[in-house]
Amino acid sequence: MNREYTELLKYLSTKVQEEIEVVKTEVALGKAKDHAEYKYLCGKINGLVLANQVLLETFERMKDD
Repeated sequence: MNREYTELLKYLSTKVQEEIEVVKTEVALGKAKDHAEYKYLCGKINGLVLANQVLLETFERMKDD
């Protein structure tokens, strides 16, 4: 696999993980002003986790090719 692609996928995964931690902290600190915002933040975490899984899957596929 091309080193540039590897570095790009690692970078993107790291950024997604950082954002997950930011949102998790917001939830843990009770930053959601109501239940609707709490659900939104949980959905955001879910979406980011899914995005990170796609990045990792892509990395694995490219590594095998």
